[in-house]
Amino acid sequence: MKKLLIPAIVVLMTGGAQEVAAEPQLRAIPVAEKAAPSSNGEPIYLKLPPITATIFRQQGAAGTFTVAVTLEIADESVRTDIVEQRRRLRDTMFRELHAMFEREEYTGRKVSVDAVKRRMLVVAQRELGKDVVLDVFVNALSRRGA
Repeated sequence: MKKLLIPAIVVLMTGGAQEVAAEPQLRAIPVAEKAAPSSNGEPIYLKLPPITATIFRQQGAAGTFTVAVTLEIADESVRTDIVEQRRRLRDTMFRELHAMFEREEYTGRKVSVDAVKRRMLVVAQRELGKDVVLDVFVNALSRRGA
């Protein structure tokens, strides 16, 4: 038992788990929440699960992109409303991101983090309201292939 446990711990500590995290996940990822007390006037954040999609070229899969965003919300009381509407929000974000990366394939202009941030802010404010979502932070933007 000890012979199996030690290599597993070494692999996890050296970052061997990064390859597993990069594979498509088949289970639903729960919404991770990090809230600051609103009475202090500090921002309140709601981290959304990463969005991963496939980039197609000539009717075949050419690569994938993954985007992870965090919403800065106005008040703790809107957190439950956002969690209830997150499927629609993620679907809209997915469609917009997919369109951005497809446009990149045709024009050759690379998608920047700033462009993703601007589009995700517009989408979030359109879906949830400008008074609900104050800002959007892009935690991760990665591409594989293509």
